[in-house]
Amino acid sequence: MTNLDKDTEEKILAIVEKYQKENTKLLNYLITDDEITFFSPLANGKAVTAEDLQKVADILDGSFIGMEMVNQEYRFKFKMGC
Repeated sequence: MTNLDKDTEEKILAIVEKYQKENTKLLNYLITDDEITFFSPLANGKAVTAEDLQKVADILDGSFIGMEMVNQEYRFKFKMGC
């Protein structure tokens, strides 16, 4: 399992933290091959906008694949490096 570098994590967190509860600042994700999935609890209250999803895709030099709700969380999937 790999992780994003700290600079990339900070850039993405700066975009998605406004969708999290105050003072949470969590970036939960899983990287498999050339895909990355970000997890956000439904309890946070808001799904990330399409505009912000595109910003994340640009940071990853990739594309947004889709979103689903599973087990009380949003899952945002991206293909990296495409």
